[in-house]
Order: sequence, then C-alpha cells, then structure tokens
Amino acid sequence: MRAHVTKHLFLARVTAVALAACAALPGTTYALDKQGSAHGGDLGGSDHGFALSGSLLFGAAVYNPTYAARPDNTGHALLRFAPHLDIDLIGSRLSIPIDINMFTDRDRDGLGKLAPSELDVIAGVASTWPVGATAIEFGVRAEGDFPVDRGTKTQSYVDARARWMYSVGAFAPKLKDALAGGDIGGSVTLGWFAVNPSYAARPDNTGRALLRYGLHLTVSYTERFFLGFDATFFTDRRKNAVVPSECDITPEIGARIIDSLTLHLAYERDMPLDRAGISQHFVLLFLTWDFSLVGGEPETTEAGHPI
Repeated sequence: MRAHVTKHLFLARVTAVALAACAALPGTTYALDKQGSAHGGDLGGSDHGFALSGSLLFGAAVYNPTYAARPDNTGHALLRFAPHLDIDLIGSRLSIPIDINMFTDRDRDGLGKLAPSELDVIAGVASTWPVGATAIEFGVRAEGDFPVDRGTKTQSYVDARARWMYSVGAFAPKLKDALAGGDIGGSVTLGWFAVNPSYAARPDNTGRALLRYGLHLTVSYTERFFLGFDATFFTDRRKNAVVPSECDITPEIGARIIDSLTLHLAYERDMPLDRAGISQHFVLLFLTWDFSLVGGEPETTEAGHPI
C-alpha cells in the first residue's frame, strides 16, 4: 500500500513539474484531435526560415459517464494535458509537428486522480503549401498510445494524410464585415494508416483502422468568439476498407480571453457505425495557450482564431 501511494505521489509530481515547465514558455492551438494540424491550420506561412511555435492545452472533464482514461478503455478521464510543437525547418514548407497527450483517471484515489493514466506521443513530418486562397498540408506521422499506471494495452500506427484548408472570407470579403471581423473556415482531411499493427477501428478496440476522413468547420464572430465542429471517421481494413466503422463528433464553443489564451467548452462522442458496440463521450472545459519561441508571431488561422 505504501509503495502504491508513493507511486501516486511521484506521478503527481511529474505532472506538476511538466505543467510548470510548459507554463514557463512564452505563448497555435487545436481542438480535441490528438494529432493537431501543423501551425494550427494556418492558410499562409513562411516558405523559408527556422521557427519554433506551438500551443498548450489543459482541461478537465466536467461531465464524463463513459470516456476512458487508458487505451484499454478502463477508468474515466478527468484531466487532459496536451502540448503541441511545430519545428519549422524551411518555414511551413517543411515542419516537424510533435504532439503529447496525457489523461488522468478520476476513478483513482486521492492524488492518483492528478497523475497520468495514459500517455500518447505523435510526431512526424508535414509540408503546407498555398493553393490560391486555400492551402494543402501533406504529412506522415507515427502515434503511440500507452498506459502509464497499469495495464499493457497499447495502440500504434504510422499514417499519411492530406488536409485541404480554406477560409470563406478569402473568397467573399463581405462575409468578414457581416461577422464583425470574423470568418467561416475549415478543413477536409483524408488519411491512410499505412502501418497499423494495433490502432482500433471502433471505440470498443475492435478491428484495425485503414482510412481516416475528417471534416472541420469554424464560425467566428469578431476575433473573439467562435463555434466549431469536427467529425472524424475511421474505416476497418478487416471488414470494409471504404465505409466508416466509427464516427467521432466534437462540437465546441469558445472565446479568446487575450491574444494567446482561449477558453473552450467541447463535447466529444465516439460511436461505432457498422455494428452495435460501446460509445464514449464526455464534456471537456479547457484552455489553450499559443506560443512562439523562435520566429515571428503566429499568423491568422483558417477561421481567424486558434483552432
């Protein structure tokens, strides 16, 4: 028992140190997708130069009847901490995006609720190119999802993806006047799980994902308030390579508190589509903080505010 409590204290201290270290960074954000867009979905970016930028996400599940705290679907997620970093080697034409995602489990006792129960690591290479008033991001990334405190279930893959990003205001300038400086923007994503030994095609961890379809829409009013919606679909290479086996939806509402700090309230629901099975859903209240360590200030994102 004493060793168990000591382990909880150690993990809690590791979390606190990580938070404090990242909070020391000087201040591009993304929604609940663990694999954030490079540069938060910027339509335009530098085609040269070295830069370091990114975002921090920290939030708590204010309502969570079913969303798991580990890859094996045990526990109930309580806290989420997710740093995102873009390392630009040749501006946005060649970047290394890195995402870290951690959950804690509300079902644990005492300080155990603050210690990580899951750690997800995602890294790869991305390249973003302007296409008229839009942009296309190409990328290859590897992800590994690992339990931290107990269990042996892990999930991993290497995927290739293309993401087309747009801003309606770029085609209809009067829209920004109607929205008091806001915009309507979004993206469409097609991804292929090129290597997938263990990443599931449904919330109950069955099947193996093959394709990823993604839709994102953001409507902003002024540069301060916004509504967002994400839908992500997976297909199962074992059952049907094209028709979705899972759908994850995430509506959200948010407001920019200051230039680099944004408050979000989001609801995520992950559902099987091709057969009966478990669903997972929760409501997350979270803050995102944009920062730039090297290079210029982050440019305006696809809908005029952090994604």
